[in-house]
Amino acid sequence: MNYNFTTLCIVRFISGALAIILIFSLWKRRKSPGAFALIGFEFFAAIWAVADGFESAAITLPLKLLWSSVAYIGITNSAVMFLIFSFSYTKSYRFPKKNFLISLFIIPALTVLIAFTNSFHHLLWSNVIMLPETNQSIYYYGIWFWVNVIYQYSFLVIGIAFLLKAAFRTYSLYRPQIWLLIAAVLLPFCGSILYIFKLTPIKGIDFTPIAFIFSGILISISFYRFGFFDITPIAQKQTIDNLQDGLLVIDTGNRVISSNPSFSEITGLNSTQIFGKRLDEILPLLKLQPSDFVELDEHSAEVKIDDKGDLKYYEVKTQLVKDSMQNLIGKLLTVHDITFNKMILDAVTESNKQRRDELIEKEKLIKDLDAYARSVAHDLKNPVSNLISFCELIKTSLIQNDLKGVNEMLNMLEVQSYKINNIINDLLLLSRIRKEDIQIVPVETGNVVKEALARLNQIITDSNARIEKPDIWLAVYGHPQWVEQIFVNLIGNAIKYGGKPPVIKIGFETESESMTRFWIKDNGNGLPPESIAKLFNDFERLGKKDIEGHGLGLSIVKRIVQKLGGDIKVESANKPGEGCTFSFTLKT
Repeated sequence: MNYNFTTLCIVRFISGALAIILIFSLWKRRKSPGAFALIGFEFFAAIWAVADGFESAAITLPLKLLWSSVAYIGITNSAVMFLIFSFSYTKSYRFPKKNFLISLFIIPALTVLIAFTNSFHHLLWSNVIMLPETNQSIYYYGIWFWVNVIYQYSFLVIGIAFLLKAAFRTYSLYRPQIWLLIAAVLLPFCGSILYIFKLTPIKGIDFTPIAFIFSGILISISFYRFGFFDITPIAQKQTIDNLQDGLLVIDTGNRVISSNPSFSEITGLNSTQIFGKRLDEILPLLKLQPSDFVELDEHSAEVKIDDKGDLKYYEVKTQLVKDSMQNLIGKLLTVHDITFNKMILDAVTESNKQRRDELIEKEKLIKDLDAYARSVAHDLKNPVSNLISFCELIKTSLIQNDLKGVNEMLNMLEVQSYKINNIINDLLLLSRIRKEDIQIVPVETGNVVKEALARLNQIITDSNARIEKPDIWLAVYGHPQWVEQIFVNLIGNAIKYGGKPPVIKIGFETESESMTRFWIKDNGNGLPPESIAKLFNDFERLGKKDIEGHGLGLSIVKRIVQKLGGDIKVESANKPGEGCTFSFTLKT
């Protein structure tokens, strides 16, 4: 029998089997950056370990040389695959072109060829000695061996340099998987160094394949424990750095271990204010309550941040980060700009409010117009009917040449026309009050009251009314023509419904620093509570049926007062002689 399989041989086969198992596991992620190169690395590592196992078990020198030559297929190519993996996984530089990658395998191919033809030139091994007591071989190296060693270890150093650079560029939360990967690669090559320089405790024994067992364990931990190839750390960092949302990476002790540039741009907090600080130290800087974010697993809140004079709104949210085994490894805090969404929401809310107000106003207008139609239709019908009758009488009188009768009827026609005109003017005024935007200016109340009384001079004279008013008035803010209309309507209303003769008292009192209340009191019979309750709601004439009017006066007054930012009310004891007191407020 040409082979003697010892425990060390079996260990080498186990190492190769573990590498093959890893290949099948990695095959599922072969499209991930670097995964295919790592599969190649494990493939050549399996060849290396299995061939070395057969070399150790072989009991003849030719067989040992044969299996050593086969092992060189794995030895020479594994370093190349590791370099390609580091290129792809870290994305540090532009990935080399296909021709360049192929050229990397030229030296390994020559080395394998030289190994199989070593008996002719001894460039790889100058001499090989078997140790009968251990069945191990001691190889003495030729010049090409050192060329291959320099080539391999150069690639190893370059690949590790790429990974180290990537480890410091990525977020600390993802660094363990890179450190594990570097350790997994270093272990077999450290074993190889010990073997090459004959530093092993037992001569001729290569511990490199045994190191591949631990290498496979470390890669397995990285793959299953840290989600290796779920997303590569460099891709992770590039993705996070390019996010417009601010991001903090927080460890299980609630300390910030990483952040992206957007977080500093949004909050204005630099790295020295962030890294290593506890979350409850950072949140107050954003005017947020720390306890909600620290005590709760996941939480969100809205915050306002001044961005160079522009006020922006952000949603700050925390969420848990777990590994593939569902173990908690930290938290992510995101800061998402919701300014545009909030503007849209506010605009929709404001639009809905305006529509709701418009709808209420329209419903109120419909109700007012309905009430007005009931009240005014009768008042318009009478003068219009009179106009028609007077026109017929005028025609008859003209036919009869009764000019005196025609003149009397024309005077009556004029009176009826004025009544209709007053109704129309009040309607137009009511419409303007609803729609017109006016400018609030100082108003000399004394002058306004004087003008109002001048407009009412005829009715005051006809009714023999007595007007009692102060000599000194306070100035207010309003619209002069509208304030005058308030006094005209309320004083005229008081005269109509006052006693015989009407005694009208006008006055004012300071209600607050910003409001003055004016009042007009008559000496009529007053109004019962049920009439007062609907006095400003309907276009109705309450009280005396023989008084002409169309019920628009108080509605106009109410609209004007509300438009000017005041209120209006009426008080009455419902006793003859005590009448009613109408009062309204204006800004001072």
